[in-house]
Amino acid sequence: MPWSPQMRRRPPAPGTARLVQPSPGMVAFTEASLLLGLLIGMGMRARIYYESPLRSVQPVLWFLHGITEDVAIFSMAGALTLFSTRYVWQRRSWSALTAFVLAVSVLHLVWSEVVIFFGHAVRARDLQVGLRPVLFLHSVNMNILYALAATIAVAWILVRWTAARSRGRRRTWANARRLLALGLFATGCSFLAIPIHQTETAHNPLVALAVLVREWPPTDSQGQFLVPTPRLSEVNLRHLAPNPRTREYYDTTFPLAYRPSARSPEAPRLPEGLRPNLVFILMEGVRSEEIGAYGGTIPGLTPNLDRLAREGTRVDRFYSNGNHTPEGELALWYAMLPSPYEVLLTSRSESPMTGIPELLRHSGWQSFLWVHSGDQNFYQRDRFYLPRGFITIDGRDFPPREPRTNWGFSDRALARRAMTALDSVAEPFASMILTVSNHHPFQLPADAQTHLTGLGRERRGFSPFGKEGLVVGLHTVPMLKTMHYTDEAVGYFFEMARTRPWFARTVFVIASDHGLPIVPTNGVESLHRFLELRHRVPLILYSPLLPGGRVVREPASQIDVLPTIMGLFGLSGPEAGIGRDLLDPSSADPERPVITWTRDARTISVITQALVYHRQLSAAGTLRFDDVDDEMLIDPSADPKGLHNLAAQFPAETSRLQRAAEIYYDTYAWLVTQGRSGLPSLPAKTARRPGQGRESAALR
Repeated sequence: MPWSPQMRRRPPAPGTARLVQPSPGMVAFTEASLLLGLLIGMGMRARIYYESPLRSVQPVLWFLHGITEDVAIFSMAGALTLFSTRYVWQRRSWSALTAFVLAVSVLHLVWSEVVIFFGHAVRARDLQVGLRPVLFLHSVNMNILYALAATIAVAWILVRWTAARSRGRRRTWANARRLLALGLFATGCSFLAIPIHQTETAHNPLVALAVLVREWPPTDSQGQFLVPTPRLSEVNLRHLAPNPRTREYYDTTFPLAYRPSARSPEAPRLPEGLRPNLVFILMEGVRSEEIGAYGGTIPGLTPNLDRLAREGTRVDRFYSNGNHTPEGELALWYAMLPSPYEVLLTSRSESPMTGIPELLRHSGWQSFLWVHSGDQNFYQRDRFYLPRGFITIDGRDFPPREPRTNWGFSDRALARRAMTALDSVAEPFASMILTVSNHHPFQLPADAQTHLTGLGRERRGFSPFGKEGLVVGLHTVPMLKTMHYTDEAVGYFFEMARTRPWFARTVFVIASDHGLPIVPTNGVESLHRFLELRHRVPLILYSPLLPGGRVVREPASQIDVLPTIMGLFGLSGPEAGIGRDLLDPSSADPERPVITWTRDARTISVITQALVYHRQLSAAGTLRFDDVDDEMLIDPSADPKGLHNLAAQFPAETSRLQRAAEIYYDTYAWLVTQGRSGLPSLPAKTARRPGQGRESAALR
């Protein structure tokens, strides 16, 4: 660099009074570098405003707020630089300032990319779901890498040019005191309580990081999220179960451990003595709204799921308990509700749990398999499944030439890889196969064999909805195309499975992990509809061992699958949870509350046969509230759009469902953190229900 020796002078020896003043060239370089940083910030905000799907309705104030934060940060950095040149080599101060300007420029680009892609600023609760950079690396277009490289190169060239231009300058406005005063003044202005729409998207990236740190929930010495001690007794959780007064609980320390009642004669049964295979097909983001068997109106969208629903058992009002994939996995395997504080599969992977893997292994099932076309380290699933004796197959085990999207290999490639794995494991087995193609940004894989047409104009981006920063996606047409592709892949899987010898001994559970906040063809009119789109998903039980054409009308959720499988398989040992056997009519309870938790809307929903209750929590997470709009009671039969809040008209029903929401929020997460949501221990031997005690060699 063309710096004069004057700029490299050492400070005087300790004890002397004279301090080295920054050279005019150094002051000029500092001033020019800060202006460069401000210009880059202005350019990135212009990009956010013109490319973001959610623009601020106050663009001038929005832009000025962001620039004020930039001025505050860069002025303080410049003042620190000029003060530091009195005590260290000016060369070092120049290097530090250069690195700072380059780093903030790169962060500006990354921040703009995140805001443009997701439609809103990243919040602390978003990072609790996918707590690693892989969340963004697998979501954003990989052209971001080229943009990053270009930004660094251009910023470096401009810094070099600025250094050369500053070398001969003698007159400057800036000095350390002026920059410090400007920085303090801009900092004060940025803290003014002026309401500005979408303020968080205008933040300087360093301010955005500080907001994330401030919002991050408290943790203990081991880094675990702190869950408050409940005010209610944990035994109250039993009120959330069906027919709570008749269920046989037997341990107050493990309050959800119970002994199932004998199944009624009307419940379907498998052939005597059979230990069947179990295959979960967990579909990414497929919701009931569009499926033909559930009332969807788009011709030819889901022919394979429609056929499976006709030939199997369809649960009509089925809900995901959470709105993230690992919450669906835990609910299906372990009948566990989501925690409002964390994603349990990731944060509590080693917590004691009792579910289908333990109960089946205890009863003689040999193989457990988890197959996904993405990365098992996402959500730290390897730490969850491997200690529980699962064979795990993920994207690293796929042939690299298979078609893929940003989130993993295609669903048809997944079907082929899963079929190879199932052919090689010992029976009886239990497995879960997770699709991924119907995931934002809804990229249609290259191996799609059929294509939907006539869907109308394709849009992308997001639109604001309601309050609390909620958004709905406009990706309706891209989602329908990838949803049709997932249906095609499911049909392809069953086409192959029917040729396998193990098919005749297998029960298939076809479900979805959660719904999607994507605008349907008929729009979103209310928070109730938004929540239905987030949680109402398909559940189809299919097996050549069972008669088809059955429909379960009562509301149910993912936590009901465990008791249903245990009952169907004829295992009568203790279980844990608040679910019910969906195939046993005697376990039906129209007043039983079905609980869902919507993380982005901070809403607890309580669903019964006749009513649906929604409770939005405040930022502080309290169930006590003053605004009646935070509480809704909907009659889904008379008002499917959820336009009429009946809470004031039916205070007794509202109070009853409010109590269920309070019991869940106050108590459930705490019970899980204590490791007491499952069984105290497995029995010496899991008994078979009457009539299913003999082994049949022909069926094994």
